[in-house]
Amino acid sequence: MNKRKFFYFISVLVVLSVVIGYNYMYKNHRDISSEKAKFVIEASDFIKEYNTALERSITKYLDKTIQLKGAITDIDAESFTLNKMIICYADSITLKSIKRNSIINVKGRNIGYDELLDLIKLDQVTIINN
Repeated sequence: MNKRKFFYFISVLVVLSVVIGYNYMYKNHRDISSEKAKFVIEASDFIKEYNTALERSITKYLDKTIQLKGAITDIDAESFTLNKMIICYADSITLKSIKRNSIINVKGRNIGYDELLDLIKLDQVTIINN
């Protein structure tokens, strides 16, 4: 009887570990377009904040949903640039709907700062219509 209880205990523990591990590894992906922005800021102010206090800005904004207003200065195949310093990775539909030198509001997730190129990066960027 004692071996049977031990076997059931170990079986339950293994099954529970597998379920927890699976849920940890395969979390639902965030839908940035439906999230409320934690920060709403002008692109120029966002850049100034990064230039004056880099470490604090990285801690404050990393992996947060941010809404920015700025001028499109460049458009590439996978991204566009706001105010010459914020790289915004977006889908092809979004990229086709924008024009260089226009002022837009965007929302995306801050994925970090590239020290080598001196660029701030956002992904999952969508255009906000106000």
